[in-house]
Amino acid sequence: MRGVPLGVALVAIGLYFVGLGVAPFLDPPEGFHAEVAREMALGRDWITPRVNGVRYFETPPLLYWLMSASFGAAGVTPFAARFWTALAAVGCAAVTARLGVVLGGPRLGLLAGLMVAANLGMFVYGRIVSAELPFILCLTLAWAGFALAYVEGRRRGLAVFSAGLGLAMLTKDVLGAVGPLLVVAVFFWLTRERPVGPWIPWWGVLLAGVIALPWYLVMEVRNPGFLWHTLVDNHLYSLARQRPFPDENVPLGSLEFLVVTLLAFLPWSLALPWALARALQRRWENATARLWLLFGLWSVAVLGFFTVAPFKLPHYGLSAFPALALLVARVWDEAIEGVPGAPSARALLAPVLGLFALVTAGFVAAAAGILPIPADALSSLDVATRNLIARGQRAPGAPLEAWATLFYSGAGIFALATLALAVAAWRRSVALGVGVTLAATIAFLPAIAANGMTQFARSRSARPLAAALVQRLRPGDRVVHEGGIVNSASVLLVVSDRVRVVNGLYANLALGATFPEARDSFWDSPRLEQAWSGPGRYFLISAVDPERSVVRALPPTAVHLIAQAGGRRLYSNLADGGPDARK
Repeated sequence: MRGVPLGVALVAIGLYFVGLGVAPFLDPPEGFHAEVAREMALGRDWITPRVNGVRYFETPPLLYWLMSASFGAAGVTPFAARFWTALAAVGCAAVTARLGVVLGGPRLGLLAGLMVAANLGMFVYGRIVSAELPFILCLTLAWAGFALAYVEGRRRGLAVFSAGLGLAMLTKDVLGAVGPLLVVAVFFWLTRERPVGPWIPWWGVLLAGVIALPWYLVMEVRNPGFLWHTLVDNHLYSLARQRPFPDENVPLGSLEFLVVTLLAFLPWSLALPWALARALQRRWENATARLWLLFGLWSVAVLGFFTVAPFKLPHYGLSAFPALALLVARVWDEAIEGVPGAPSARALLAPVLGLFALVTAGFVAAAAGILPIPADALSSLDVATRNLIARGQRAPGAPLEAWATLFYSGAGIFALATLALAVAAWRRSVALGVGVTLAATIAFLPAIAANGMTQFARSRSARPLAAALVQRLRPGDRVVHEGGIVNSASVLLVVSDRVRVVNGLYANLALGATFPEARDSFWDSPRLEQAWSGPGRYFLISAVDPERSVVRALPPTAVHLIAQAGGRRLYSNLADGGPDARK
């Protein structure tokens, strides 16, 4: 029994850690989070996160504490920054596998653990710096604790449930940690077999509070207005899209969000109709059967809430993936076992076979140049691309030739998988079919998806501009960034002085900008124009297309292009031997 979570964890380690540090920091969001952790370690202020010297209140500190520790041990590197999100992905897979073993035995646990690890959504966010995966791990631990308490009567499971919610509040979100409590209340209301009180005991609430509340209270004391910003502005106003300052991120539409979430969970989302229908059936003869209802409710609650919420981003559905993996694994497991009412082998295998054949054809067409890839192809999947296009800018990208090898490799993997699935469908072998599907997905993710992420990060990287800047920067020189600093924050990792931000004050730093130490951090265009023509050398990093950039208002003879890369340009007001940027 215990060997299943361990085996799943070993597979997940191979998936998430091999090549983890190869790609440079992806801006946004990685450089931003790395800089917050670096400044926290340098300033020895473990309470108030800061970026570019400005107080930052959007994300609680747990991830930054962990990253500061890894930076101290291994330096400020992409691997050290991504270590904790990758470890959280491994933890999610192992805990989901353990839940599957409890609910349906070793095979179901193996399938569930591998399914939650082997999908594009979890894989992408498990290999970049983000609080999303640590948050999901905390919620998954909470659900595992509740399940053990409910099925096996272990009261310490409720301690794990409460501790998981407390850690979730320190990782990303206060209201997101409240969501499971509401789901538990609805669960007991539907089953009508136990009161809610004993399952949310006072000592559990106290435990969650002891873990999370001290930081929130100290933050409010040190930073007046923090709690209002966190509970009202960052949640209620953000979801309703009524924030006083604009949010740089452009949300998805409701249908778009559902489509993106289902695509991210492929190929396992193809079995969701059977999985959700099975979970919500009124067959609650024992505690284990009722727990399937609980995970069905959690999945529906997450996807339903964000579908109707005005503000949602592509990754907001990921917190439902562990529960969805359990539900889908149950369908495949019952089909293998031949349980009455389970879908037939061909009903499960035919959609996957069709998908793999379509993906094979897509890779072949892309490799042959038959399938054009538009510049805005990632607008629904990548937040940065979506933001650029919404502002009328071009999204940078690698040339098609850089992807050719990946297209051929992808075609080979899915062509072989399509043939094997055809054999499985012909033989009506569900076990062979799910094995082939897992093998193809596990082969695709590190060989194609990981290498594709590396190419993508290199095409967007601010590292070449940072290197050009460091070579020229002298004491007394000033650096200015046009647009939100999150777009080029990895530059902050190599610049010792504060970077001024022109036309880049967004909601994520709006409250921090009101404190005295940040008053000179945010400039408008006239302030830059005045400084640019004055004494001293200025460097301007612009993430804005030249025809829309503030450089158009600067004296043409004083604008010199030093370097450009990753959709950004580095200018100076003094000649550097480079071409005049206005010509």
